[in-house]
Amino acid sequence: MKKTLILSLALALGITTVCVASPLKNYNAGKVAVDLGLNVPTSNTYEGHSVGSKKTSPYAGITVGLGSNTAVNYKWNQYKNSGSNKVEAQQLNLMYKVLPVLDVYAGYVDSDIKLHGDSRSRSSGQVGVQGRVELPFLCTLWGRAGVGNKLNSYEIGLSRTLVSNVELNLSYYDNKFKDSAPGGSDVKTKGVNMGITVKF
Repeated sequence: MKKTLILSLALALGITTVCVASPLKNYNAGKVAVDLGLNVPTSNTYEGHSVGSKKTSPYAGITVGLGSNTAVNYKWNQYKNSGSNKVEAQQLNLMYKVLPVLDVYAGYVDSDIKLHGDSRSRSSGQVGVQGRVELPFLCTLWGRAGVGNKLNSYEIGLSRTLVSNVELNLSYYDNKFKDSAPGGSDVKTKGVNMGITVKF
């Protein structure tokens, strides 16, 4: 079922109009990209704990160009399981464009994990890279990977333009929140993000 959904979405992306890159391509001062969407988890695991079924959850983000090849990026993600079991993560990153198709970033991640009525918050620094490859008249392939003292993550995706400044995105994500759940266990989330990016 999930493989059929992913394949259908990939085909839908393949028949829309010409694409441009997502994430934000231009870091000139005042350039903005807003991301909104849902994640469809394939796996949310809390090591050593039973947490029930997975649930679709929202995500959001914004990137603001500062000029001089720099930008600031904020992301909010939620990963839900049955009951009150869930992960909420916020991150703030400073982005720097080292090549037209390659960025590096450094920032701060705050996670709040609720497990069977208990909660635990963890903070982590992180560094990472983000890049894209444009396939003319087809799509843009993009990816990012970050490592930190409490979070390792990566995401790979593709995007297509729907209208002049709105893009449709489909991506696969994989996160590991280390020593973050009550009791000190690791939390791992994997799945598919589906959403739109609006650029100004």
